[in-house]
Amino acid sequence: MAWMKRLWHVAVAAASLGLFSSVAAHGGEEHHDDADDAALPAIAQFCLDGWDRQGPRFCMAASMYHNHSTSAHDMLVSVEVTRPADAALASAGWLAIGSGAVMSGSLMFVVYGDPLTGQGPFVSARGVEIGNGHTPPDVLSRDDPSLNHGVLVQQLGAGEWRAGANGTHVGVVRFACYACTAWSGHAVDAEATSQPLIWAFNGLEDMAPYAWDQPLHKHVGVSGWGNFYANLQAASTHHAAGPPAVVPGHDRINAAATHITVKPPSFFQRLRARPAAHAHGFVMLLAFLALFPLGVVGIRSGLDRAFKYHWTIQAGAMCFATVGAALGIYMSRGNLLGSAHQKVGLAVFALLFAQAASGWWHHVRFVRIRRRTWVSYAHMGLGWGILLGGWANAVTGAMLFGLGRPGLLVLVGLVATELMALVAVVYVARRKSRQDRAKATAKATDWRDGENEEYFALDDADSEDDDEEDTSSRKSDEKLRPAKYHK
Repeated sequence: MAWMKRLWHVAVAAASLGLFSSVAAHGGEEHHDDADDAALPAIAQFCLDGWDRQGPRFCMAASMYHNHSTSAHDMLVSVEVTRPADAALASAGWLAIGSGAVMSGSLMFVVYGDPLTGQGPFVSARGVEIGNGHTPPDVLSRDDPSLNHGVLVQQLGAGEWRAGANGTHVGVVRFACYACTAWSGHAVDAEATSQPLIWAFNGLEDMAPYAWDQPLHKHVGVSGWGNFYANLQAASTHHAAGPPAVVPGHDRINAAATHITVKPPSFFQRLRARPAAHAHGFVMLLAFLALFPLGVVGIRSGLDRAFKYHWTIQAGAMCFATVGAALGIYMSRGNLLGSAHQKVGLAVFALLFAQAASGWWHHVRFVRIRRRTWVSYAHMGLGWGILLGGWANAVTGAMLFGLGRPGLLVLVGLVATELMALVAVVYVARRKSRQDRAKATAKATDWRDGENEEYFALDDADSEDDDEEDTSSRKSDEKLRPAKYHK
């Protein structure tokens, strides 16, 4: 069995290498749920006061939420726009904020309303095809995302007007851009650390009757439009409760008027930002990418203590899986079935207990009757099902975590490699077991006689492929045989 011993050591080394590779890839890219500084929450906020140059005065606060059902990111936005105290100017005009550095290809959100009559503020979504930057933007459907390349913009609640300083009026509107990253033009990128955005302004147009498809007059003047940049990676979250409120007293939070240069966070900074998510990923990767596969290799290794290796490794893997499940339940914040990852994870975790019970039952019966039963096949079937479910959930969990495409490809490649390696190990072990049984049967036939024929009837039974499961039991049987059979 020297070759199986070598295979065992190679499997241990390969699984360890794969584990650390996956963990390293898992930590390569991420979203931030919590800010590193209480003064800088996980949002992108940009405020502009352009009144001195006949421009707009507004603030935008946004966060990116990973929508598990669409596999895209939603953009949750709050906009505060200030209107002058002058009655004529207070009731007129619009403000637009859009994706991209130019109007061509931009996805735009237009805010308008009248504080004097209590109309709005409202938000309307418009889009510009690439190459049509000098034409009026097209009005998007307000209820059919298939007409908007999968994007849907909806206002959340009624807008409100507040009294500002010196008689001014401050309009507040909140809205969600669902699957905003799916826009066909210059879409927002949830991983961007310097996402270009554009604003446009018209302070004179009468927007009554404030319809969703209200036509727009062109913005005019040198202060009619401009650009800014947002670190949307820092503004991404998996636990959005709605559009973030504008933080008073801050003109720039993860945003700037010029391109943003971001130093990648260190491993320890990422760890401090999301300790529970990192711990959950680590223990689950350890359980399903290292320990559970090693347990399979252990029972198939043919070593004298194969069964002991198998159950001790599987018990350790189950302990890690239990810790990971507890962390996952903690992070779910009461929403245990919010995604396919959570549903599959809970199902796999529940099956682990059935797997442990069937393994114990299988071993007890096998030691007594020395052949497989339906429990044996159920145990093996459950094992493969749990492994496949755990591997699939490792990939979906990495997606929820925010792992980039290169890291996902590495993880999928590792899972595929482990699957092929385990299939090869099981096939080789079964073939070797059949060969060993055939040799033992042939050898026993040479000196079998009628007197002991009944004793050796077990040799013809459908025995366990992994006979090494209980070597100590077989050795005990040998001691019970008559001395003449040990020559």
